Amino acid sequence: MNTDRNKDLVRRYLEMWNTGNVELADEVLASNWVDHAHPEVTGPESVKQSLSQVRAAFPDFRITIKSIVSEGDMVAIRATIQRTHQGKESTSDVMWFVRIADGKMTEMWTGSVTSS
Repeated sequence: MNTDRNKDLVRRYLEMWNTGNVELADEVLASNWVDHAHPEVTGPESVKQSLSQVRAAFPDFRITIKSIVSEGDMVAIRATIQRTHQGKESTSDVMWFVRIADGKMTEMWTGSVTSS
């Protein structure tokens, strides 16, 4: 398992969210994709719809990777999400864990991040 390739795959997924390029979903997501924090969003087509909705509501939506590590078929990402809603800027710290199989992202879990 190539951990650098897995990290690059996850970076492409985050690029999709940062740019709104929905075509990247077909490139990076398995057909049976599931985000366990949003189980209603399954597969690339559902992600494309969610992405379009998020980008419409938050045109400046941006994910910044703080750290990314990979071991075996798992990638862990610590990131910051920035967006503006009704003139108010909002920032959230997030942690994601992504499972990769056959060169595609198959599952994602969201963990909590606390600031010290």
